[in-house]
Amino acid sequence: MRIKLILIGLCGLILFPGCQAISTENGTQLEETLIPAPVSPSQGNIIMTPSLPVPSDPGLQSLVQRTKEDLANRLVIPADEISFVEITEVEWSDSSLGCPQAGMDYLQVITSGYLIRLEANAQMYEYHSNRDTFFILCENSSLPGIPKP
Repeated sequence: MRIKLILIGLCGLILFPGCQAISTENGTQLEETLIPAPVSPSQGNIIMTPSLPVPSDPGLQSLVQRTKEDLANRLVIPADEISFVEITEVEWSDSSLGCPQAGMDYLQVITSGYLIRLEANAQMYEYHSNRDTFFILCENSSLPGIPKP
């Protein structure tokens, strides 16, 4: 019982000091929030950040538009019938971008990129990309749903 109390006390000391009010020069108080460290997913080493809103960066807009055009060609529908859902910055565990194909070998390097989710005909589609121009429609995602804070 004593060990449990000690552990609870230590957890409180570790967690709560990061969430405290701080005073500024003019006497007002600001709330400071502790930002947790990145979480490692249980499957592989894929690390994600929270979803980004509709991207304002022209390069990301172009990447999303190209994925929409690719999906439109695959589904034989106009691209304007495809909805952008989200884009999430990801560190893929290897060059397969979280979408390994049978019989292929991949470089075992952390690959920065994006997870792009689109919706068409009431179905979700995932595109995985690197930071540059390469993307792939991933139908067999190995991606766990654990975002990086």
